[in-house]
Amino acid sequence: MDAFEGRREPVFLDQMQEPGAPAMEPRDAAAPVTHGWWYANGEARSGPLSSEQIEDLLRAGTIDADTLVWREGRMAWKAVHEVPELSRGRLSGRTLDDVGFMRTARRREKPVSAVWWLVALVLAAALVWSALKFHLPENAAIPYAVGVAFGALLIPLIGVGIASLWGDGPSRSKGVKVFVGCAMAVLATSTFSTLLERGYTQRWLNYSNLTAEDFLAQAGKCMRIGDLKCQEENLRDFVRLRPDDAVGAGRLGILLNQRGKHDEAVAQFKRSLELGAGTYDLFSYLADSHEKLGHTPEAIEWSYKALSVVPTLVDVRRKLAGLLVRSQRPYEALSLLQGYDSQLEARGQQAYFVAQRISIETAIDQAAGEKTGERTALRLPVYGGHFFAPVSIGSDKPKPFMVDTGATLTSMKESLLRDSRAVYKVLDPAVRMTTADGRKVVAKSIMLESMKVGPFELTNVPAIACAECISLLGQASLSKFDMQSVRSQGVDFLMLAPR
Repeated sequence: MDAFEGRREPVFLDQMQEPGAPAMEPRDAAAPVTHGWWYANGEARSGPLSSEQIEDLLRAGTIDADTLVWREGRMAWKAVHEVPELSRGRLSGRTLDDVGFMRTARRREKPVSAVWWLVALVLAAALVWSALKFHLPENAAIPYAVGVAFGALLIPLIGVGIASLWGDGPSRSKGVKVFVGCAMAVLATSTFSTLLERGYTQRWLNYSNLTAEDFLAQAGKCMRIGDLKCQEENLRDFVRLRPDDAVGAGRLGILLNQRGKHDEAVAQFKRSLELGAGTYDLFSYLADSHEKLGHTPEAIEWSYKALSVVPTLVDVRRKLAGLLVRSQRPYEALSLLQGYDSQLEARGQQAYFVAQRISIETAIDQAAGEKTGERTALRLPVYGGHFFAPVSIGSDKPKPFMVDTGATLTSMKESLLRDSRAVYKVLDPAVRMTTADGRKVVAKSIMLESMKVGPFELTNVPAIACAECISLLGQASLSKFDMQSVRSQGVDFLMLAPR
């Protein structure tokens, strides 16, 4: 009787098998089957068949372990795997595997078509390209770029992991399809956001109607998201529409500097200066572009101008010192750094350029005896209204001495004199003197055998030393030089040329 049709008796067909099915010959042709097995294929019923013929059909894939079978003497139709005489030791291993979790495991291992794999790979490549193209900062390090590339694939991979928690568990076929779906969604969302946020849609659809203010506003949006290329495109359009805008030309020059286009940057900076602009960042970026182009004198000039506006630009001061050393003006570089550090120490703060000063001092020692650009005159830049000269006493490294034309003698701390191991004579062990702040102190009057101001050596130099003295270069030493105060394009210098 039919288990799924109210237990009615089966409707038998005259033919032994369905059209197109593989031929089923009994193993023993001389023994025809009279009371065999019938199997259901949809509404059709086929049989009778022997147990061996049922096994042949299973191996051929015509039926499987879930196919319903029946034979005379049985009350109901049952699946093949539920019939002991058909499933006990006589069916193939593959058929037995169809039972339970083995059948589920095989479904999980269902192969994925080459088309799905190709689509997945193309979408993965598109995600990585989009991330590197639009979300990677310029000049980023390789490890950072690798991280951005893997990050682009993170959302689709998370989607695959979440999808594996439902249904029959993880499946290669399902995983690839979920990855494709998530990748398409992420790529579409990212593309739409990129086009809208960076203004590409407006540029393509409404370029001729955009105003200078529109381009400037879009450049600001691109700056906030760190897209320098987008920012450059919009600033160029702004300058095209506003050729007399000095600030716009300067901003474009700074951006071109950041993108390494230094020739164009210098041209925009000059245009901005001609239109009347003048800011410390414009000066410093112009100096940087000149340095990158190998224009060292121009880089030094504009670096000094930037420091004359904002003396606390430590990066500009550091780079300027390096330019001066490469131009064979190490003592000027020392003066530039010592003046800044001495003011910090006077306020009780730690010196900033200690390491760079040591490096310059080492370079001076190694170049001893070689001709430099400072053999005829020493140029001292102003800092805080004062000039500082690098002075060497004995075996000590150059120390910053403030140039004081109002002081008669050169002065220094006793500790500095002692540590320098300088050769000197004591002229008067107890000289009463008044310091700059009006205090009365007792000092020691001495005659230094030698002393160097920059590269120039002085002999028999009168000086004083006391515990509270500050390092001053007085008239007794300055009289050995021809001094000239020079103002070069807004920057003050003191020139010391030996007589």
